[in-house]
Formats: sequence, structure tokens, C-alpha cells
Amino acid sequence: MSNLLLAFLLAAFTGLMILFCSLAISGLYNPLVFAFVTGLIVGDVGLGLQVGAACALMALGFYTYGGATIPDYNVGAMFGVLIASQSGDVTQGIVIGSVIALLMSWFDILGRTATTVFQHGGDRALARRSIQSFERWHLAGTLSWFLGRFIPVFIGIMFIDRYEVIATFVQNYAWVKNGLAVIGKALPAVGFALLLSYMDIKGYWPFLLLGYALFAFMGVPTLGLALIGIAAGALFTGKARKKEEV
Repeated sequence: MSNLLLAFLLAAFTGLMILFCSLAISGLYNPLVFAFVTGLIVGDVGLGLQVGAACALMALGFYTYGGATIPDYNVGAMFGVLIASQSGDVTQGIVIGSVIALLMSWFDILGRTATTVFQHGGDRALARRSIQSFERWHLAGTLSWFLGRFIPVFIGIMFIDRYEVIATFVQNYAWVKNGLAVIGKALPAVGFALLLSYMDIKGYWPFLLLGYALFAFMGVPTLGLALIGIAAGALFTGKARKKEEV
């Protein structure tokens, strides 16, 4: 299979997966699926499962809570399979795939930032009370998500024969990494601010103070905060339900 056809197939697959599986919160959007499909295409499913399992372990605990940007180990697994298939070294494929996973987080930031163009277009359509125009802007907003995966994957696979360059790209262009890292750190703050704007803070401010104190002063991680929140919420709603029954 030519690099052009391979690049198009995997780039289209990645773009469609981000739309129909990731944004739809489907369990299919994971490194094992990406690596399995890539292994199927290159004719080595076993290699795909081996690299995919390693990348899936790396991805454990990562999730886009509050709009956070994380390494894309799905694309990393895909490139890891391709590089391992070419070099014959699984370890090399996993290592370079991890680098690509980090690199893809930059494109994730760029893709998300581009959605603001469509958001403002939708706002203007609503101001004109044009629902059809708003729907078009809303659907067009998925374009940046698709291209944010399609373009880098397509270009990367086209130059897959020179995969050694990818490993040194991050070091040579550290200023780009640092600039996008600043934006990436701001995205979670914006995401949590949006979540808080939908919450009844006036009615449940004690929970907000408790969560802040646990995180800021006691260092409780996000998972711990979630478990405490579930327990506190269950107690609170249980007492409220008993009062209604009385």
C-alpha cells in the first residue's frame, strides 16, 4: 500500500473517530482500537495489539476534565504501530509513538481554539434569529476537530519514512511547545469556569469551599475529590429525600 493511500485512510479514520466516538463519548476512542485498525491495515494485528496495550496503559488516568488538553495516545499508538512495523523494533515504536502523542496535544489546542470562529458565527446567527444559519455554524464547528486530527496525521504518515525527525522536532521547537503549553494550562481554568457558571453556587457554596480546601491545602487529587463529592452528594440528597417523605 502506498504512503498516500495509507495516509488518507488513517487520517480519515482518525478524524471520523474524533467526531463520532470521542465527541460522542464512546468507549471505542482508545489506543487499542486505533492500534488494532492500524495493525490490520499493515498486516500485523498482533503488533497492533502489543503497541496498543502499552499505549493504553500510558493513557490510564488521562481525561479531558474541564477542557484539559492531554496527550493523544490514540494517534500515538497508531504511529507506534507504523514505526514498529517499519523498524522491526516494538520499543522504538512505543517510544516515538509517545512523543507523537505529546505532539498531538498541541494540535488539539489549535483545533479547539479554531472552534471559536464557528461559535461567534453561531452567536451572530442567533442574534438575527436565524435558526438554520445557527445549525449550519454549529455543524461546521466539527470541521476544526476533524482537520485538527486529519491534517497532522496525513502529513505525518506521508513522511513516516523519516520518523527519526519527529523525535528531534520537540527539542528544536521548544518555543512552540512552551507557548502552546501556556494556552493548554488556561483551557482547564476556562472549562471549570464554564462548569461553575451552570451550577447553583449560592445554594451549594459549602461544597465549593470544601473541594477547594481539600485540593489547595490537603493535596487531594481529582479522583479523591470526585469520590468525596459523590459521598457528600449522596448524603445530602438522602437527607433531603427523607425530609420530603416526612
